Amino acid sequence: MAPAPVRNTPPLPPRVEIHVHLEGTVTLPRLRTLWDRPGRDASLPSDPASLYRHRSFSEFLQHFAQVTRIIRGPEDLALITSDLCRSLKRQGVAAAEVFFSPVIFMRRGIPFMEMLDAMDEAVLWERARGGPTMAWILDGVRQWGPRGLETHLECAARAPGRILGIGIGGDERSVPASQFKSHFAQARSMGLRTVAHAGEFDGPRSVWEALEVLGAERIGHGIRSCEDPELLALLRRRKVPLEVCPTSNLRTRVVACWNDHPIARLISAGVRVTVNSDDPALFRTSLSTEFRVLRYRLGLGTAQVRKIEREGIRASFLPAAVKRELLRSFRRLREKGRRGKERAKGQEWR
Repeated sequence: MAPAPVRNTPPLPPRVEIHVHLEGTVTLPRLRTLWDRPGRDASLPSDPASLYRHRSFSEFLQHFAQVTRIIRGPEDLALITSDLCRSLKRQGVAAAEVFFSPVIFMRRGIPFMEMLDAMDEAVLWERARGGPTMAWILDGVRQWGPRGLETHLECAARAPGRILGIGIGGDERSVPASQFKSHFAQARSMGLRTVAHAGEFDGPRSVWEALEVLGAERIGHGIRSCEDPELLALLRRRKVPLEVCPTSNLRTRVVACWNDHPIARLISAGVRVTVNSDDPALFRTSLSTEFRVLRYRLGLGTAQVRKIEREGIRASFLPAAVKRELLRSFRRLREKGRRGKERAKGQEWR
């Protein structure tokens, strides 16, 4: 029997992921390998798969915290980083800006520089094999208060040029944004970029605070902004990108069903929208899946989806020259793909 013809898969247009948490990329197979080691925390549930099913936003936060307790040292973080790099490479992601909360692990005695060295080494190893570039945003745990963010600023100061920015995540209702105002100002004085989770579980108020109090350059999630026309106008006027994560919103019950998701309203309001995977393993998704969701669950058209793909590149903190080259590559490959489809369609009529 003659071998089946080999089909050359066309190269994927480059994408950029700007809202993904390293701790939320721990796949169930990887978790099981870390889970089965001696000395596992006795307070963890007996079934690791239960950590990937969430009935509410608060339960998700509990599961996220439990997954982090499986990570015991820099070598575990290196494995997780390599897993993420390979996954992003398969999806055509050229660059990723990744949230990481070192204060979680520093509280358990793991030195920050050892973590960062292990993670960066994993990225370099994967980069040499065609993997994406990766930059770290140190993400504060809001409900732990200002001290955690102070620690992250101290970490960034110890690793000049190796940290992209500072963010704040966790429970938006737990600690007022005003308590982090000076930390965000200090981050900017250090040359760090600033982002903030807001308008996810909490309403438009949290987005107003992220913009006016913290001065965040991008808003993580931000979907509750659609409840306030004045806020939408501000986002449009300032051209502030939203890091929207549709499957995350569904899995945490922030939205009850796909029909309730406001992404189409945000787009219609002229707000800059990007799409991301957030905690892809914990939500059983990926960036590629999110773009399929846009088409087949949320009803967006091809032109809208392509615009969101390009917006992910534009909204990133990549150097301007790198953005221009990625956008040129995006246009070339999309045009090549379009011409290929037209040729195939023409041949069908011969």
